[in-house]
Amino acid sequence: MMGLFDFFKKKKEEITIYSPINGKVILLTEVPDEAFAQRMVGDGCAIEPDKGSICSPIDGELRNIFPTNHAVIFESTHGLEMIVHFGIDTVKLDGLGFEKIREAGAIKVKDEIVKYDLDKIVGSVPSVKTPVIISNMEKVESIEILALNKQVKIGDPIMKVVLK
Repeated sequence: MMGLFDFFKKKKEEITIYSPINGKVILLTEVPDEAFAQRMVGDGCAIEPDKGSICSPIDGELRNIFPTNHAVIFESTHGLEMIVHFGIDTVKLDGLGFEKIREAGAIKVKDEIVKYDLDKIVGSVPSVKTPVIISNMEKVESIEILALNKQVKIGDPIMKVVLK
């Protein structure tokens, strides 16, 4: 039953996060890196990648592409800060297997940012499992992983985030 003043309560804002790469959605705990698996960097999910590119998971701003092109930082129009970090220890490849397509700036879901050559990367790093994480969790009330253990394509919904 609704209380008299429930009518005035602001409905919490929900944001859908879309897949930035093709692959299988997995839990962050399956990423073989403590900082990601123990959510020290933030919370979200990870993806076991298929061939392709890293694309935008949100509408907003492409903030930064690491010089080695293995990690990309976004800010959604709602102020959520996100990191897509391709694989583990990929920084050590010094850009090998990654090609930057665009520079920082305004971005839409599915915009292509970095192409990657999975065949070049796979044997050179401990894992290609790719965390997709929200780094400013103080803005987040809850995260629901929508496509756990499912194959997704770029632009498929992978998480529902409720803001505080």
